Amino acid sequence: MLRRTLSLAALAFSGLHAAAQETASTDTLKVRMLDEHTVTSKYYKKYNLSKISSGLRLQSPLIETPQNIQIISSEVLKDQVVYNLIESVTRNVSGTMREELHNAVSPDIYARGGYINAQRNGVDLRPLIKGPLGDDAAMIETIEFVKGPAGFMTALSDPAGSYNIVTKKPTGIKKNTIKMMSGSYDLFRAEADLGGVLDEKGKWQYRFNLMGMSTKGFLQFDNGTRLLIAPAVKYLAGNKTSFTLEYIYQGMNYMLLSEAQISPYGYGTLPRNFSISDPNTKPYRAKDHNVFFTAAHRFNDNWHLTSRISNINNEYNGSIFWVYGKNNHNPDILNRYYVYDGVGYNTFSVQTYIQGKFNTGAIKHAITGGIDFNDKRNNTTDTWETASTIYPLSISNPVYSQVINNNGIGGSFESENDISGEKNKTKGRLYYFSAYVMDEVSLTDKLKLNAGLRMTQSNADFNQYGTKTVASDFVVTPRVGLNYMLLPAMSVYALYDHSYLPQAGVAYDGSPLKPLTGKSYEAGIKKDWYDGTWNTTLSVYQIYRQRTILRDPVSNAIYQTGENRSEGVELDVRGRITKGLNIVVNYAFTESNITKDEKNPEMVGMATPNRVKHIQNTWVNYALPIPKLPGFAVSAGYQYLAGRAERFTTTNEEPLKDFFRLDAGISYTRKKFSINVIVNNLLDEHLYSTAWKRNDMYYWVQTAPRNFRCALTVNI
Repeated sequence: MLRRTLSLAALAFSGLHAAAQETASTDTLKVRMLDEHTVTSKYYKKYNLSKISSGLRLQSPLIETPQNIQIISSEVLKDQVVYNLIESVTRNVSGTMREELHNAVSPDIYARGGYINAQRNGVDLRPLIKGPLGDDAAMIETIEFVKGPAGFMTALSDPAGSYNIVTKKPTGIKKNTIKMMSGSYDLFRAEADLGGVLDEKGKWQYRFNLMGMSTKGFLQFDNGTRLLIAPAVKYLAGNKTSFTLEYIYQGMNYMLLSEAQISPYGYGTLPRNFSISDPNTKPYRAKDHNVFFTAAHRFNDNWHLTSRISNINNEYNGSIFWVYGKNNHNPDILNRYYVYDGVGYNTFSVQTYIQGKFNTGAIKHAITGGIDFNDKRNNTTDTWETASTIYPLSISNPVYSQVINNNGIGGSFESENDISGEKNKTKGRLYYFSAYVMDEVSLTDKLKLNAGLRMTQSNADFNQYGTKTVASDFVVTPRVGLNYMLLPAMSVYALYDHSYLPQAGVAYDGSPLKPLTGKSYEAGIKKDWYDGTWNTTLSVYQIYRQRTILRDPVSNAIYQTGENRSEGVELDVRGRITKGLNIVVNYAFTESNITKDEKNPEMVGMATPNRVKHIQNTWVNYALPIPKLPGFAVSAGYQYLAGRAERFTTTNEEPLKDFFRLDAGISYTRKKFSINVIVNNLLDEHLYSTAWKRNDMYYWVQTAPRNFRCALTVNI
């Protein structure tokens, strides 16, 4: 299977090459300075970016970096008319998928058989429980997906990789953009992106993003509001020093934590708008505060120092109806429990690193060294598994708006949910101190060695539902990579990397969860085509993980396996391949299975959670070459997932049907304004995403029927 996939990927490379050759010679674009995105043609979009953020701490260009790194630009998100990270962002990167369970609050992205780390401006935000809050598109400049470990960026991660949200920052360039969006389910949204300078000399630069939104959902009783306030200011203290202060606030009210549906009759057997919730329930409320302070100083042309202090504070709380098992007396009745769910967490981070370039004889060095401190704390209060009152709901004849606490007896919500009880609380802290050094060594003009070493001391302290655990570890994680330039714009690479990730919580026997460790092997080939207007990346990998967290298929208790192995092939194509035609095309084959399990040997050979064997995405934007219709463009894209595994590893896995969603739209751009209309799920397919079976009940996350959005953007 792996050989067949490689052959198909190679065929795709050659086919795209041939398609682009015909028009390359007539291209009138000036794209020699793509890092600054200086272009002179309306036919070029910023789909292929080659300049990475400072948060990745890499000094070599992407083509010379021995790793698969994909960058999604805000322009792609704009063309797809999405409004936050949670909406289809994974369609733009090979092999990534979302566990679409906590859609209101948590991105939960998987790749290469594992849960990948969340970063924001280079700060490790991997949660101890759930989170971080899904980033709003109004504050996103780019999204950087790093496949595999990223020891140069963060101390702790799954070997699958991480993604980094780069927020919009001051540039000194005047910018006044207003955007309005409307669409299905009473969607209304307004946002503003303002930027420029505050003084005549341009030493004080600012950026201010503001957004407000309200919408209903396709499930009954779903609705929500969202607010974003994101000011940033930058002070240039001379030619070599700068200080940047950013604040981001995200606030949300929403009725449903998840679009989950539950039934004893099978996946997707309920009407698409069926809800287990009730209009009498109280909404969830979430708040997310972010502060980033960055100081950068350039000593000379070769050496510079960067320090960043960050604090991210997030909290949400609300109530949700949930069903734990089948009603054996009458399967048509759902035994709902009214659960309280509250989470608060804080991440404090300090990062300081120095980067420099020097030569030792004929060998060139680009060295990065630094220290990281990260302190994560969480407090949760929930009544999952302890709420005892049943609120029955008929599937065939549901009756709503009659919910009274304690199933009609009355009293306070707390009287049936022991919110103050020790057995419903968790309190945890994970903090680490890490030092690292990495050298990007140019052995020749074509051959580059990437070698790094990170040392990390981590400490954890958990009190989970009355069970206390303490853990402490010191680890050393090496990294070695080679990159060879076959041509000035074509490279091959190989990478060997280690990763380490402490686990939050307690195993079924009361012992602390042990750290997940991993080894990653990766090789690939990259090519920039026609002055970088488009790029192709083909990579193969193999990952070995120790102590993956699973849940017992019978008791639902948490435990850790001995080992699992992931391997696969990934192909990414993005950019402008011909005049007016901008694309994002990717494919991934992923195989990820349990290879050792001392507690449940029957689990060996089973797929790891949320594994998808085949993921293929295509997005196309084409500016119509019709002189009488200048400014018109059409867009179309689809997502295809096959060979899907359930959310939990089980020996009684139910088959999940393949997922195919088609979207299409049309846009018009004229001078300072543009209008973009898109229809999602054009075929109106009855689709579901994340799914699992437990206690003779089927759980799945329903996706929206056919819907549309219209966005108007004005540059003032």
